[in-house]
Amino acid sequence: MSLALVGGEIVTPFRKIENGTLTITGNRIYEVGKSKDVKVPSNAKVIDVSGCTITPGFVDLLVHGGAGGYGFSDENDESIELISDYFIRNGSTTLLASLHAKPKEKLLADIRRLAKYIMLNPDSNIKGIHLEGPYLNPALKGAMNEEYLWKPSVESFLEMWEASNGHVKMMTIAPELPGALDVIREASFRGVVISIGHSTASYEEIELAIDHGAAHVTHMFNAMSPINHRRPSVSVAALLRDELKVQLIADTYHVHPSVMELLIKAKSPKGIILITDSIRIGGMHEGETSQFSDQKIVVQGNKAVMDDGTIAGSTLTLNIAIKNVIDKTNLRLEDAVRMATVNGAKVIGESKGIIAAGKVADLVILDKDFGVEMTIMNGKIRYQKNEDEL
Repeated sequence: MSLALVGGEIVTPFRKIENGTLTITGNRIYEVGKSKDVKVPSNAKVIDVSGCTITPGFVDLLVHGGAGGYGFSDENDESIELISDYFIRNGSTTLLASLHAKPKEKLLADIRRLAKYIMLNPDSNIKGIHLEGPYLNPALKGAMNEEYLWKPSVESFLEMWEASNGHVKMMTIAPELPGALDVIREASFRGVVISIGHSTASYEEIELAIDHGAAHVTHMFNAMSPINHRRPSVSVAALLRDELKVQLIADTYHVHPSVMELLIKAKSPKGIILITDSIRIGGMHEGETSQFSDQKIVVQGNKAVMDDGTIAGSTLTLNIAIKNVIDKTNLRLEDAVRMATVNGAKVIGESKGIIAAGKVADLVILDKDFGVEMTIMNGKIRYQKNEDEL
């Protein structure tokens, strides 16, 4: 059966098509254009999306958990399923399951469990693993548990790589740590996207990391030294070096809107990837508590915070991140959607994030307030608002 989405505003995301129609055959987009120009197949299920916006499915490269209390570090498959479904309901059709540092055997077990799930569930929105650590600088650990951080070594990285059966797609690392450059080179050689984060590295150390394969920066401006005009570090290198794509948590708490605007001017929308950095507490309400890396977290004013006030991940979803960027920086809709879709897909080598004939039909239908009305994955409706079944 074919699907036809009729009458919506289509964001490709490189341009907008007003009063557009797209048709889907199997798991791919067959035709897209203005409604007057697109022929809807006679056997198609027609869905009127007038007044709504159609975008590519969102791509989130940093997700620890959500769904009101579940994390990818939980020792069961049920949490994986619940988090996956939660993000489908919020428009994320591709995501990396993120793991934080733990004692070695526990982290290896988490990696094996996630890798097995990914292999057994090829239709899931979980497409790989992001290791946020365990090679992070204790001086900028953020919400990470310092007791669980590892010293970088190629040997321990290869243990994680083998446990993942090749499903580690990204790793956050502090390149200034002894042994880190060897790990960066080895991981990059194996196709892992190396992201700099939780780091005190100098500008010169970042240049070395780039030469060894680093290509990305985790949650820009957070868990890194602030800009210093005499001692430039990660923040300045990330702004200046075109080799580095940067992640932005656009909840307005992690990064002030004026600084978001500065980042957009410095890197342009093509160099920025919107992420959520959502943790277990995502989907919970004011005053509710959970844990991250065996530490108490509470929802406080839509923020996830520790007892000492440290921000710990977020409660964000990417539809709201898009809305925030548009509302707070006056960025064009097309550019905000680009930052939540095709940019992240390119980073991890997924041929997604674009609405055009022949592309995989991963799509989100948004209402005027950026609420998710429908999520389509591989040409199938996986979520529809006010319906019980996915």
